Amino acid sequence: MLFSGGRGSGALAEQLVANPHIALSVVINGYDDGASTGEVRRFLGDALGPSDFRKNASRLARALHSSPPALLELLDARLDPALSDRGTAGRLAAVVSPAADRSSAGDPALAPIHRAAEALPADVRARVAAALDRFAAELAACDRSFNFADCSLGNLVFAGAFLLAGRSFNRAVDDYCALVGLPPGLIDNVTDGTNAFLVAIDADGAVLGSEEAIVDATRHNRIDDIYLLAAPPTSADVARWAEEPPAAVKAALAARAASPALNERVAAVVRDADLIVYAPGTQHSSLFPSYLTPGLSDAIAGNLTAIKLLVTNIQSDAEITGSSAIDIVDRATFYLQNRGCLRLATPCLITHYVLNDPGQAAGSVPYVPLGRLESIEDPRLVRVANFEEARTGRHDAAKILGPFVDSFVARWTTTQKVAVLLHEAGTTNKVVQTILEMVRGGIRDLPVDLTVFHDGPADVEPGFVVSPGFPVRRLHGTEAERDRELRAVLRDEAFDYVLLFESSGMYNGEDIAALASHLNLGRLDAVWGSRRLSVRDIHESYRLKYRHRSLLGAVSYAGSHVLSLLYLFLFGRYVSDTLSAARAVRVADALGIPVPLTHKLANQHLLSALLRRRAEMFEVPVQFFSISPAQVRRTTPLDGLRAIATAVKARLRPVPAPPVAAVRAARAGEAGLP
Repeated sequence: MLFSGGRGSGALAEQLVANPHIALSVVINGYDDGASTGEVRRFLGDALGPSDFRKNASRLARALHSSPPALLELLDARLDPALSDRGTAGRLAAVVSPAADRSSAGDPALAPIHRAAEALPADVRARVAAALDRFAAELAACDRSFNFADCSLGNLVFAGAFLLAGRSFNRAVDDYCALVGLPPGLIDNVTDGTNAFLVAIDADGAVLGSEEAIVDATRHNRIDDIYLLAAPPTSADVARWAEEPPAAVKAALAARAASPALNERVAAVVRDADLIVYAPGTQHSSLFPSYLTPGLSDAIAGNLTAIKLLVTNIQSDAEITGSSAIDIVDRATFYLQNRGCLRLATPCLITHYVLNDPGQAAGSVPYVPLGRLESIEDPRLVRVANFEEARTGRHDAAKILGPFVDSFVARWTTTQKVAVLLHEAGTTNKVVQTILEMVRGGIRDLPVDLTVFHDGPADVEPGFVVSPGFPVRRLHGTEAERDRELRAVLRDEAFDYVLLFESSGMYNGEDIAALASHLNLGRLDAVWGSRRLSVRDIHESYRLKYRHRSLLGAVSYAGSHVLSLLYLFLFGRYVSDTLSAARAVRVADALGIPVPLTHKLANQHLLSALLRRRAEMFEVPVQFFSISPAQVRRTTPLDGLRAIATAVKARLRPVPAPPVAAVRAARAGEAGLP
């Protein structure tokens, strides 16, 4: 969902609508009342302004190639000033009609309209002509005047669509969008279509009685507050308020307030949105008024999973004169909280602020200054960079939205290919038991393409191999031969991760699902299972293993902590369980170690390589069950000394280049998403 005005969000809208993975909804308010939009509103009496809807429809139709260019040229055309009499609407309808001939365009002022219409299919011309006919009939049936000077033809077509839709503004939005080939819901009005009029009080206490006055570039306004009124104020109202104290003026405006209901379709989109973008633009006219819609903020706050991104302006507008990016953030929050009346936590409304830092002196370009960055309570919310596309004054949409969109798309579309190696099983029963625990742990519910490899003494029964829903393959030969076979498969079949899991019975196969659940985004380089994070399990293990050899148990206990402290000293990262036999790593890292993946020192080679290059690594607790030393291979003091030597040697070697997959994942994770 993109909260938009007429032009300020153009780059963002084009970036989003062009992505086939995104269902976009551009949400606009209709409080514009300047130029020909204001004339349409005055004439109809009960309609919101069509201009921003028309501009967005043209922009998105061009981006999607959903409409003939000639139609967009026709709708965006401004009428010749010579077209001023009451019969203009009827003459426009006649010249656009498919029945029109060249003689009907004898008036030079109508010639450009006729040329554009001639390039259109007959059915499209008929739809445009029908809307213009309806507007002409309304004008002919009343005594109200209409000023056609510099009027957009599209605004007249929209006015006719409004009348054809039984004076339903939101139906007119859908009908106008359909005319240019856009589906319903791509562009939506934030409210139910109830008419309302925007006014403001400036910093000097003066009332700006229209949206047109608020955005007047000659005034350089500093806005104190905005209001939506059920009826436009008269010039007498504005003159009277100029003589009254500010408190009385605010009370008078509040008494006249309109309270348009939230568009139900917008409410549904808010609830389901993954990304909500508060776009830049003319804030006090195009954006802040949308946030005042009753029920909108509650709906936004109720969506706890969406990223809610506020993008501040790059360059200053007339109605934010003297404002900083932080001021825009504060005012957006103020209106989203209904002027502070709603007790909604800010992170429920805005999760990220994108603030442009031009990195240069303002010079002749009026850049919006950053303001008091230290006033932002939570630094996790802030993204500060130069987000301008060259020196255009437009946002670089790919730079702003790319990390967020890429992260969501990866979450929806990316399936990590994971190999699970069950080693040290000893018996086929243990292999089967581990697989059953994996299934009970929910491994089949995860977005991973899974293959299980094992070194059991025999193949698993063929009927069982089919039932888990993923391949189960046995490795053959000696440890070295099995390792070569596995490495060849990992390389040739392009696996992303390999999950190394001791299947002797000391570890619970359900933890394979827990380890794999952290791999789906591809952001982490390793997920490391830690017995030490399961304190009771590890203490029970020591009691069983060393119950008659307390001194040896103390040495072993201390030795494991020495290894952890060694990694902290050598690489600056504490790993609580360096000897764990439940861990998942990138295949590129696994293939880089010089020993078999089931070797006693495999962990030390893996950890040294990962920590040496500062890889992204996450430790999770895993269950651990004590087994008699007679049944499993244990780590000896000599193994511990070799582990220390391996880590020290690795520290002295040059830093290896990170795997390509790790670089790509890091870039995708720049959005700061979990």
